[in-house]
Amino acid sequence: MAATPVEAFTFDLDGTLCRYRQSTAEVLALAFERTDLDPLFTAAAYHESMDRYTDGCDTMTELREHCFADLAVENGHTSADGRRVALAFEELRDHRNVEPIDGMRETLDALADYPLALITNGPPGTQSEKLAALDLRTEFELVIYAGFDAPSKPDPEPFVDALSRLDVDPAHAVHVGNSLEADVRGADAAGMRSAWLRADGMTPTPQPQYVLDSLTDLIHTSWE
Repeated sequence: MAATPVEAFTFDLDGTLCRYRQSTAEVLALAFERTDLDPLFTAAAYHESMDRYTDGCDTMTELREHCFADLAVENGHTSADGRRVALAFEELRDHRNVEPIDGMRETLDALADYPLALITNGPPGTQSEKLAALDLRTEFELVIYAGFDAPSKPDPEPFVDALSRLDVDPAHAVHVGNSLEADVRGADAAGMRSAWLRADGMTPTPQPQYVLDSLTDLIHTSWE
């Protein structure tokens, strides 16, 4: 049982509530093919480095252009090649082509009596397309586009800002996310409890207060 009653939940978006139907690796391979370039870097390298650019870029297009250019140079290619791949990737990626994570709708419906907020590392344009495709625009009392409205997670500011606007003390809130670094570490720094959506049987470090094998585990936990 929770140590103190929970009064609100905040959620991450990508990998927690939804995922692209076409993986980053698949789109990146198509982008290399479209530009007639051998693979300049991996999707994993992109994912590992992209958060470094969030606070300095206004759009996902700009972020990807800088990130891909630097990754290309790091791997012995030109920044121009990286920017060409970024443009092709942008043309190929459909941000509306997303699907809900199993249990998403059931879980949000079950928690509808709580104030809910979304805290996502991503630009408003990109993330709002996903919310529209999933019919989630009205599910949350507020959306924080971290990296744009506030510093990127794991900085505690977007969490603190969301709870301040909900008028909920951090000790009475739970953040749900799939990233140990961005979600668990950020929620911990803000004084919240964290519920981590487990991936591939990983052992979590840092240790969240709750480990979820499914979003629906939230429904079967006592929050009073």
